[in-house]
Amino acid sequence: MAQYPIAFDILLSAWNERDPVKLREKVAQSVTEDLVFTDPHYAIRGMDAFVDMVEEFFVRVGDVRLERTSGIDMHHDRARYSWQIVWPDGKIFEGFDASAIDPETQKICRIDGFFGPLPPR
Repeated sequence: MAQYPIAFDILLSAWNERDPVKLREKVAQSVTEDLVFTDPHYAIRGMDAFVDMVEEFFVRVGDVRLERTSGIDMHHDRARYSWQIVWPDGKIFEGFDASAIDPETQKICRIDGFFGPLPPR
């Protein structure tokens, strides 16, 4: 596996940041201004919209922790990895992301999130 950009670690840290100033700083360090983010609930564009979504997420779901549960598999400017959301009572929600990296900045420029396991064939 190729060495993955540090942007992935910074973005994971941002997902666990509750301070709005630090959240914005970490997001700015890890994604492009024109980030495209989609998952089953959202389809947004731009770093500011992403920060707003993360803040809204914590208001909606409460005190949770996000963890990456796999390594980062990369080829060219694409990456995939699994993650989970963990509630204080131990409840877990799993998913995975497919992302793209801007080759010039090494920041994440696209995230496509999927919830749960793949359906059976």
